[in-house]
Amino acid sequence: MAACAVGALLSYVAVGSAAAQTIKFSYPVANSNPMGQTIDRFGEIVAEKTAGALRVQGFPDAQLGNEIQTVSSAQGGIVEMGVTSTAGFAGTVAEFDLFNMPFIFANDRVLERMMRGKAVGQMLEKAGAVNLVGLCLWDYGFRNFTNNRGPINGIDDLSGLRMRTIQNRVYLDSLAALGVNPNPLPFPETYGALETGAIDSNEIANSVTRSTSFYEVQKYLTESRHFATAAVVYVGKRFWDQLSADQQGALRASCDEAAAFNREIITTSGAETLAYLAEKGMQVNEIPAENMAAIKAAVAPVIEQVKGRVDADLVTLFSSELAAAEAQTN
Repeated sequence: MAACAVGALLSYVAVGSAAAQTIKFSYPVANSNPMGQTIDRFGEIVAEKTAGALRVQGFPDAQLGNEIQTVSSAQGGIVEMGVTSTAGFAGTVAEFDLFNMPFIFANDRVLERMMRGKAVGQMLEKAGAVNLVGLCLWDYGFRNFTNNRGPINGIDDLSGLRMRTIQNRVYLDSLAALGVNPNPLPFPETYGALETGAIDSNEIANSVTRSTSFYEVQKYLTESRHFATAAVVYVGKRFWDQLSADQQGALRASCDEAAAFNREIITTSGAETLAYLAEKGMQVNEIPAENMAAIKAAVAPVIEQVKGRVDADLVTLFSSELAAAEAQTN
């Protein structure tokens, strides 16, 4: 673990810059994951924009805590930065549950437009009320079903699966509506639970199935794309307030620049990752289009519930931007 952290150290610091401030950046997955690569790139950009005054040290594999623990650590000044999925962050800013609604984004292009929209800007601003500064959103890729029972071709194939998911109300309600028995295990416990058979299925981005070697303990992968896995990049306000205005601006700009890098690697690596997982023995399938109607109908009430319990004005803005994004990408 220590070697990973050292390897993620992005100094790029000018000679003699002994007073450089170190930003401890906590994240839950391996450094080889696209999220780890994005954090590496973010550190390079930050170093360039601040002439080495700020350096980013990434701590992968939940070394400094899982997603939820990292939020608390940033609020308390224990770590300076973190990245938490919108599913995990919705416990802090409820409106991010709009990004967790099932089957809401038609494709990567729609999701990317929504991640850069005005609605997201307003959601990020809400983090200020809980001692965090939201910078931008990055992405893990769409989540897919994996299991050891058989291919998922329709809603009946989901019935009774003991599936690991995130501790998020939208996720839990959506999966339960599909007949799944959802298990909100902490991410670091997932591999062992799959290996021992305590659970028999998972739902997660393909990039994480690869970087965490879940293919060793899961046989079937269904390209369901049921949830997006956008993630909030944030800074603890205690640390933020110590920075100059120029340094704050550099972090915001660096987050946006790294977002473009993140989107590129998510998009370009998708097919190669799927081929890799197939080579490792996973059987890959897609749900036939004629069977998707029943699946989407089952989760439709969950979507309406989400819209009914968060900021109504943000729901209106989000829905308007989503319609525009769909029209622009068709």
